[in-house]
Amino acid sequence: MIPDKNFKMKASTKTAMALGKFKDSHERGAFKRMMIEAQLQEEAARRAALKSKDTGNEGKGRGRGAVAPE
Repeated sequence: MIPDKNFKMKASTKTAMALGKFKDSHERGAFKRMMIEAQLQEEAARRAALKSKDTGNEGKGRGRGAVAPE
């Protein structure tokens, strides 16, 4: 995934970058890219969970990922 023009970095990531003791700009850039990628993956997983919840069977384990007894 690629961040678009509306990407908002989490405040905790901004704080970690500001307080981090990076040896050089390459280290800082690598950390920033890693954190952006992690945030995008988290958002994608959240969307996938919501999407699977919407298309699941009605009333069978919805909301918590529980498996219904058969």
